Amino acid sequence: MTKTKTNEELMKNYQQLLQFAQNSLSNAEMQLKRVKLTLEQLQSFDPENPESLSSYLEEAKATMPEELKTYKDEDAEVVEGIFDGYYMVGADQKKYPVPMNYSSKSKLVPGDVMKLKILPEGKLVFKLIKPAERKHLKAILSKTDDNKFTANTDDGKVYFLNQAAVSFHAGKPGDELYIIVNDKDEGMFAAIEAIIKK
Repeated sequence: MTKTKTNEELMKNYQQLLQFAQNSLSNAEMQLKRVKLTLEQLQSFDPENPESLSSYLEEAKATMPEELKTYKDEDAEVVEGIFDGYYMVGADQKKYPVPMNYSSKSKLVPGDVMKLKILPEGKLVFKLIKPAERKHLKAILSKTDDNKFTANTDDGKVYFLNQAAVSFHAGKPGDELYIIVNDKDEGMFAAIEAIIKK
């Protein structure tokens, strides 16, 4: 491997890590802004005018984390959870690996609310029950040094991909991608809508 190629790969890895850190920071800042807004609203609450809080409350409810449950359904155990790109993080705080073929077929994105039914014989049945807000993007298929496929957008964002979905579409680095991501860019994972061969 030539020194130039090594430097190119090093810079590519550097850019990906930098983008990941910037995206994580943006998400944290966004959450902090929401908390500050909520505090401001609570501090300026006038008990004489309860209506002043109701419209804000409706808006806040829409952005609050989903109320997740665990319960019994006949002889099966049911756990609700949030998809994070690889796992469903359950209401019981356990991480359940979501089969790649299911997440690919269902085009799951981080933030999707799921239900897992654990049958008596141990079979796991996943179901999407409340999709997160989504947005569609165009990207280019790339490959990292450890042979993982990623989607790189024109504005420099890097999204991790379901490797099984890339294989299914027979994707190759340089192919054009149409991807679906969480509308608030939570969890830098993308579902593949289509791969256009270069």
